Amino acid sequence: MNDPVHIIQKLWSAIYDLLLYAKGTPVKGLEEIETELDVLEYLCRPFALDAYIPAGPM
Repeated sequence: MNDPVHIIQKLWSAIYDLLLYAKGTPVKGLEEIETELDVLEYLCRPFALDAYIPAGPM
């Protein structure tokens, strides 16, 4: 399931994982968090491309 709500839920989860990591009480390792963020970035691409409106000639 890759609908926008599911992606947002995963993004918030990644944010909290990073906060816990920064506070010194990590639940996940940094490499695992980075991998999840890479996957989320990939899942967000279709939505970003749909939202992009070219500004026209520069």
